[in-house]
Amino acid sequence: MNCNKTHFTQFLTKKQNERKIQIIAPNSMKTDINSTKFLGLIINNTLSWKDHIAALTSELNKACYAIRSIKSFLSVYVLRMIYFSYVRSVMLYGIIFWGNSHHSNSIFKII
Repeated sequence: MNCNKTHFTQFLTKKQNERKIQIIAPNSMKTDINSTKFLGLIINNTLSWKDHIAALTSELNKACYAIRSIKSFLSVYVLRMIYFSYVRSVMLYGIIFWGNSHHSNSIFKII
């Protein structure tokens, strides 16, 4: 176990009282964090997907701006390839987890 890269989070419900848990590992002490990145998805302790959708919104806004900037120089075929290779693949990754969140409306408004 790489203690420098290891995180843990305690998943909470609204009814639970938050307890501070610490894990003591060799030469380090780990405390609870609110959110972490796991397999490309940002997971927070309430599983609301708000942090992941905020990061995704920023990334997709940049991609849409880039496509709008170059659309006058490229054909529709090339623009479609760029859209499917970058925007759509980024948007669809993990959508089965975060797509049903009420925060996901901002993602679907971009596209």
